[in-house]
Amino acid sequence: MIYSGVLPDATLAELTTPEAIEREGRWRSEHSMRGVLIAEEPAGDGQLERMVGFAAFGPERGEDDEKGLPYPEPDEVPDRAELYAIYVVPDHWSTGTGHKLMDGVLALAAGTGYSDISLWVVEANERARRFYEVSGFQVTGESAVVGGMGGISEIRYRRLVD
Repeated sequence: MIYSGVLPDATLAELTTPEAIEREGRWRSEHSMRGVLIAEEPAGDGQLERMVGFAAFGPERGEDDEKGLPYPEPDEVPDRAELYAIYVVPDHWSTGTGHKLMDGVLALAAGTGYSDISLWVVEANERARRFYEVSGFQVTGESAVVGGMGGISEIRYRRLVD
């Protein structure tokens, strides 16, 4: 499993129940996301295209986030975006798919009028952190302990959208 060794096994089990997935989908559909990008694998032999990745961003969230995540309040700057999620299936890692999604997010964020974009990442997720750093993000020094995810620690990254 992708997050094995990053998140506790019990937390992974809780986060992947049908109820948890439905709750996450409902939350995402009820909140303003300025952009959702989908990466698909070309179909062959009359097959349907296969989704191999996605990214979603929107306004930067604060502590009053309805999911109850203990994020600090964003600065009172209305032009700050947040990358909520970026995911690529493991068999498409190191193919450029993630970088294409990130480039698309940055272009959409700039076109929407955002000046910079932040993200939160599990501190122990070294692969993701390397990807974000290669993509120009820098650690801000902010962190949060996410109780709903087994008390794991997340850190914030930020960059200009250019």
